[in-house]
Amino acid sequence: MLDNITICKKLEILIKYYNEFQQLTNGITINDYIDNIVIKRAIERVMQLIVECATDINNMILKKQGKGPSRDYYNSFIDLAENNVMDMEFAVRIAPSTGLRNILVHEYQKIDDEIVYDSINNVKKNYLEYIDIKISGLQITDPTIHVRNFRFVIYISILSIHLLICSK
Repeated sequence: MLDNITICKKLEILIKYYNEFQQLTNGITINDYIDNIVIKRAIERVMQLIVECATDINNMILKKQGKGPSRDYYNSFIDLAENNVMDMEFAVRIAPSTGLRNILVHEYQKIDDEIVYDSINNVKKNYLEYIDIKISGLQITDPTIHVRNFRFVIYISILSIHLLICSK
């Protein structure tokens, strides 16, 4: 049986990826992105990891509710909204990031650098909101776990993310 501690651990990994993404993309221009293959591939990979980690969390939550797993990455967000875990408007806004993930992983078509670059800010905004929604929704009842300390660390991470975004 999945518990919130397992979800918290996965959320901690997501926050780590998000922080890496922030570092990679902070102040990057389209020319920096296109001209530096190492940075480009790192950004693509971390985008993929962020989406995969979030969809893992989605399916963990759905399984905990006896509903999951979803049939695909996209629907994991929609299914959460249908089960009142997140707002449908937000789910519809974040779910398309799974399509970009599929293109990056499977190279269904030639990867358009401008589309990936233009997606950076959406990933930053949507996944910061996703992290905040997930933290707000966690209710850990195991008295042996120091939840306040864990939440404090996560909130500090979110605060540092907010500061990075707002300092641009």
